[in-house]
Amino acid sequence: MIKIANEKPNIFEYIENVYCLDNFSAFAVTIKEIKFPTAEHAFQFFKFNEIAPEIAKQIMEANSPFEARKIAIENKPLRRDDWGKIKYKVMQEVLFQKTLQNPYVKEKLMSTCGKEIVEDCGDDDDKDWGCGMDGKGENNLGKIWMKIRECLDNENL
Repeated sequence: MIKIANEKPNIFEYIENVYCLDNFSAFAVTIKEIKFPTAEHAFQFFKFNEIAPEIAKQIMEANSPFEARKIAIENKPLRRDDWGKIKYKVMQEVLFQKTLQNPYVKEKLMSTCGKEIVEDCGDDDDKDWGCGMDGKGENNLGKIWMKIRECLDNENL
């Protein structure tokens, strides 16, 4: 769940109209001439496409982003060895393309007007991509969204 900081420090609000920023939201994205139903499908696909194409194909054909993630988790030992080094770059490219290809997503991202964007899935295991239940997580997904917003703002794309 994506949250946007309000005026009070460390107080966040869930704004329904920015749900489109969630990886599981139903906005297709095309990357390397491959059309993915969601950003989550794309992100999970790139964990396997070069070394386990049969797993990548299953992810592409998954009926939902939840199923795509589940397939990736079940096959974690088969994912690319360098995933830890490239995952942020891959996520940034997936979300950047999602934003460029979907005007509604871009509009909603830009409507956050410089506010802090926080990934808060309510899961204490999510201290890398999100803020974690204690609020002390890395929030790398939120940071990527803010970087994309800054890039778009500076380039007027």
